[in-house]
Amino acid sequence: MRTRSVVQALVLTMVGLLAVVVPPAPPAAAADGTFTFAGRGYGHGRGMGQYGALGYAVDHGWSHSQILQHFYGGTSLRADAGNGSLSVELLRKTGTDTIVRGPSLRVNGAAAGAAAVRLVRVADGRLRYHTGPGCAGPWSDRGEVASGAVVSTTADPANPANLLQLCEAGVDHGYRGTLRAVATGGTQFTVNTLPVNSYLRGVVPREMPASWGALGSGRGAQALRAQSVAARSYALAPRGVRASGAQTCDTTACQVYLGATTVTDAGARASLEHALSDAAVSATSGQVMRHGDGRIALTEFSSSTGGYSAGGTFPAVADAGDATASNPHRSWVVSFTPEQLSARLGVGAVASVRVAARNGLGDLGGRATRVDVTTTGGQVVPLTGSQVRTRLGLKSDWFTISGVSPAEARSVVRALYEDLLNRPVDPAGLSTWSSALVSGTSRAALVGSLTRSEEYVRLRVRGAYVDVLGRQPDAAGLNGWTRGVMSGDISVDAVALLFYRTAEFYQRSGGNDDAFVRRLYEVMLGRSASASEVAHWRGVIASSGRAAVASGVWRSREAANARAAGYYEVFLGRAPDFGGASYWGGVLLARGEGAVREGIAGSVEYRNLALRRFPE
Repeated sequence: MRTRSVVQALVLTMVGLLAVVVPPAPPAAAADGTFTFAGRGYGHGRGMGQYGALGYAVDHGWSHSQILQHFYGGTSLRADAGNGSLSVELLRKTGTDTIVRGPSLRVNGAAAGAAAVRLVRVADGRLRYHTGPGCAGPWSDRGEVASGAVVSTTADPANPANLLQLCEAGVDHGYRGTLRAVATGGTQFTVNTLPVNSYLRGVVPREMPASWGALGSGRGAQALRAQSVAARSYALAPRGVRASGAQTCDTTACQVYLGATTVTDAGARASLEHALSDAAVSATSGQVMRHGDGRIALTEFSSSTGGYSAGGTFPAVADAGDATASNPHRSWVVSFTPEQLSARLGVGAVASVRVAARNGLGDLGGRATRVDVTTTGGQVVPLTGSQVRTRLGLKSDWFTISGVSPAEARSVVRALYEDLLNRPVDPAGLSTWSSALVSGTSRAALVGSLTRSEEYVRLRVRGAYVDVLGRQPDAAGLNGWTRGVMSGDISVDAVALLFYRTAEFYQRSGGNDDAFVRRLYEVMLGRSASASEVAHWRGVIASSGRAAVASGVWRSREAANARAAGYYEVFLGRAPDFGGASYWGGVLLARGEGAVREGIAGSVEYRNLALRRFPE
């Protein structure tokens, strides 16, 4: 770290803190070729955010009813859906034989008399029925049956070993209810039909960790209940019938459902259900969200809204629950090279990318609705935020695009802490501010935030005591001046000037007017005052007082140039180049010291210096 006085470091570092103001959504094109996407949330953001539900339950004490009403505005919670049957198309079995094993098997209500059955499509509407001792046969032909043949068992379903096991390579899945083979449209489908609550026992722990129910001394159970109602409503909401005739399916295209158990070829059985989610399903039995006209709502949900839902069928709402500490998707960062962007976005060689339009909901302007990709040939390719999310594999379409890589951001934050606060950055500060830079926050805004901190103000006040008055501050003085700056009564930049105007500075200068002027020149300008200068200012003292002299020298072009030169030393570790001090001295007089700080700390030279000082 370069050495300097505390006041110099603090005064001069303010230059960089208010660095270059970045216009909204500038084209991103990093010096090192990196395009960094910093985003919020995970998923489409429509309807309920699951981490939001958890946060509202655990951190805010909300009931599942409050959570549901918040996310699904315009609907009401009703307990009138019952526990009827639901049919689920098992997509991974589409186009394959339906092979089922289990005790006391029956096909279309008649005993199979075997441990396993196989149903094979022979034509639309017709199946060949076989029986055998296990999943691998050998098979005995039992003739043809009509499409829709139902495999069931009379064994007690309370014992997981008695569930119907769908034979698959490596791991079988056990299902409650019945399994039906359908031959239609030139292919074969397998459909599981079971009570809604039995289905939800398999869905809820796949869509939301059942362990959440134990969080917050059990308050997390309300999130599981909200998930149960959302999953039930989503499954029962009116929609088109599938080709198989089923009401829903078993993947993320509908809701994730893998049955009740898994069984390996070696016989190891594991449950896919959980007592905590089972309890949530039972406690909300029959509950659904309904529109005003009575229709069950298609209650979409996703992992994390990022802090604001996306709107659509349901009104967009702020999601304070999303900020719960366990949410790993609240913010995220991913970087791409131009070559990667070109290949994944399906455009020519990428020169720059910018978010051209947003939905206006939440921080940063909300989710990207249009992204303009400019190629090296000058062509502008407009894409939707959703297209960019899908093609790049981003967690959501709520993102900013910058040319600041995470490594560069960390280097800059480390440098600013050293230059502004005279100490290494702490882990929390490094994480917070580097994420902010990657997300599009300018160095100017970062500098502004750091220089508004009480820590920075105290350093500046302490430095003013040392540099101007030549002593350490007393506790009362340090606290009083700090409070004055923090309350907005005075500017942190004005503290030193006010000290020059005190009786203490006058006495420490020698207690006479000539000595006072000479000391002002030595400290402010770094040189001795000439006899004519002393005589001039002696006349000003006689007519206007010492305060006018201190202010006059402080606001002179020479003093402005000297302060500007000091900012060079603080941020760049060097003297100004030819004309640099004069240029920035003019800026200082015209626009204030903040503009000088913004220019120097926001420069490419400062960025490059930070990368050299703190390489990764």
